[in-house]
Order: sequence, then structure tokens, then C-alpha cells
Amino acid sequence: MKNWIKALNTALLICIITTPTAAFSKSLTERQDVRDFINQLVKQHKFDRQSLNVLFNQTKLHQNIIDAMTRPAESKPWHKYRPIFVTKSRAQEGVQFMRDNQKVLAQAEKKYGVPAEIISAIIGVETRYGRYKGKYRVVDALATL
Repeated sequence: MKNWIKALNTALLICIITTPTAAFSKSLTERQDVRDFINQLVKQHKFDRQSLNVLFNQTKLHQNIIDAMTRPAESKPWHKYRPIFVTKSRAQEGVQFMRDNQKVLAQAEKKYGVPAEIISAIIGVETRYGRYKGKYRVVDALATL
């Protein structure tokens, strides 16, 4: 579990890296900003340098992620979205998710100030409570963005 938390923290911290388009063709560890970032994680947070090098060498940048993010968002009125997201089965799944994850949701709520119900609702909309994991690894998406 500790390694997953470190990996998630690393992925989230990657958000601060700016990725020029030319960088898509080379390994991330060849970039000075990434090497500086790895040095910071090792120094400030005691991450293992070798593990970070492996992670960043395996990280892939995807132009189609940027393309998807720059497309205009859908703009449907709420009454058209509501039947998709507010269903009896999704509500039941949400209740079960909150029961199964009560401890960690309470910790997150206390630490970040976001109510557990909101966290659960977002997870339900974005992943259908973990059943939809998307097309890309989180670290790839965050590094790309």
C-alpha cells in the first residue's frame, strides 16, 4: 500500500511539469526539469531515486490526451445529464462504496475538507466506482498534461 501511495503522490506531483510538444519523442528522464523534479522528490520526500527513474522512463506522453483536453466540453443542460448520472443503481453503488471505504473517506474529508459524499459522487461519475479505469495510466495522463 505504501508503494501505491508513493506512486500516486508522484503522479499527482507530475502535474507541475510543463511538457513541450518536442518532448514527446524522448525519455522523460532526459529532460532537465524532470531530473530536477526527481532530485526534489528524493531530497525533500525521501523517494527512492531508482524507482523514480524507472517510473519516469516508463511514462509515456500522449498527444491525444492534450487534444481531448483542448476540445470544447459538451454543454448539455442538467436535465439531460441527470438521467444518466442519477439512477437507483448508481445510488446503491455509491452507498456500498461509502460503506466499503468509510475509513479512508473520513481521513480524506478531514485532511482536505471535502465531504466524503462529494468525493464518492465524483468517483462514481468519473469511474463508476472503479469499474471504468480509462484508456491511459494516471502517470501518463498527468505527465502529458
